[in-house]
Parts: sequence; structure tokens; C-alpha cells
Amino acid sequence: MSSIKAGLKAAKAALDAQKYDEAIAQAERVISSDPQNYFAKLFLGRALDKQGKPDEAAKAYESATKIKPNDDQAWQGLRSVYEAQGPQKVDEYIPVGLRLAEIYAAADDKHRCQISIDKLIDFARKHGTKAQYARALAVQLPTSPIYEFLEGRLPHPSLTYTRIAEIAEAAEVERINKEIGERKTRLGARIGEVTTEVKREVYERSELEDLYQNIIDWTNEDDLRRAYEEKLLQHAYDTLMVLPGGKKAEKREQVMKLAHGMVIIKHPFLLAWQIELEWRMDDR
Repeated sequence: MSSIKAGLKAAKAALDAQKYDEAIAQAERVISSDPQNYFAKLFLGRALDKQGKPDEAAKAYESATKIKPNDDQAWQGLRSVYEAQGPQKVDEYIPVGLRLAEIYAAADDKHRCQISIDKLIDFARKHGTKAQYARALAVQLPTSPIYEFLEGRLPHPSLTYTRIAEIAEAAEVERINKEIGERKTRLGARIGEVTTEVKREVYERSELEDLYQNIIDWTNEDDLRRAYEEKLLQHAYDTLMVLPGGKKAEKREQVMKLAHGMVIIKHPFLLAWQIELEWRMDDR
């Protein structure tokens, strides 16, 4: 035990003196005797990071988080390693930032919990793709493990859902246009069939209708609610139009229900009234 303490002390002294090779050697010596030594893993991670070896540093920190999953030091080290790598590590950064926020929530530390969430979102906004930024924004939603703890400090869910929906809308349009552009050049391709095929594939996997419904459920603004009710009906209708026959029945019921709800409150959305008047007459 005394040799382990001496090794940790030597590793810490070497780190302070910026003698990183020595710090690594001392930390590894301790780990060889005590593989579950948390502080040896921390010192190893810090020394490797200082040497410009982020992948090895991350492995050391990850190992430490498994030893003490509720201690923030190893998670902070891991976050620091990912921060330094910018766009390459956005996917890895998000769960680490959220885990730190959970640790601070468990410690009843709202300030540090909030900082972790803010850093996570700012990092994804600055370095990530639109999809990665949307995943980061989702940590502020009611489905997040820290939402209840930070409720009142986070943006209203309707605002967050709206921003995520805007990102998803743009991504959906981009994907449809890209796929149509690529497939229409194939031998024998017909633009109408290609368009239907692509839209079917995209719409069936779309998250937009769920996002629209969450905005409708959470917003306190009538104008915003009505706008997203229109978007929800339009997307459901567009999806119905490209579905194969065997999948249409359930979607048709959804579309009719949405349209009927608008007509009842006399909302002036033309598509809703067309569906209500024409489809119900057809069903008679």
C-alpha cells in the first residue's frame, strides 16, 4: 500500500513538473499493482493528454469512469479531451456532457449542471452537423434525465421542439432532393416513380410528425399551435399520398381525424376542409 501511495505521489509531482513521460511511468507502475486505482488512471489520462495522445488519454479516462462512475473528475478529463478535438468528437462529447450534468444534478448543484448543459449545446452548435446539434438540443427536453432538475432554467419545451423541427425539416427536404437527383439518372428511371419512392422512404422514417405534435402539446401560443397543426396535417397527408395500398388505411384515419379537428373549430386551412367535405362524401 505504501508503494502505491508513493507511486501516486510521484506521478502527481511529475505532472506538476510537466515531466509527462515520468508521470506515465509512475501511473502505469501503480496500475500494474492496482488495476482499479482511480487516481492512477486520472494521472495517466492527464499525462497522455498533455503529450498530445488524445485517443490513449480518452481510454484512460474511460477506464477511470468505470471505476467511479459518479465522480466528475474522470468525466471532466474525458470532456476536455473531446473538446480539444472539435468536430471529430461531437457524438462522443454529447453523452459525456450529459453524464456530467446528471452527476451535478445528483449532487443538487444546479449551477454546474446548467453549465454542463450549456457547454454541451454550444459545443454541438459550433462544431457539429445540424443533426448533431439537434441531438444536443434534445437534452433540454422533458424526456431528458436532467429536465426536471433544471426546469425553469431551460428554454420552454415548445421552443426547443420548434428548433429541432426546423432542423429536421431542412434535413428532410435536402435528403429528398439529393436522393431524387441521384436516382433519376439511373437507366430507365421515371421521375414520377423515383419521386414517390424517395418520399415514401423518407416520410416513413420521419420524426417530424412527432415533433409537430410535441410543439402542439407544449406551446402556450395559439398562433404557433395552429401553424403546427397545419404542418402536421400536411405532412400526414403527403405521407398518405406515397404509401402503398396496404399501409394507407391507418394513415387515412389519422389524416381524417386531424382534418375534422380543424373543421370543428372552423380553422381556415383549405386542405382540412377539402378532406372533410370530399372524403366524407366519398365514404357515404
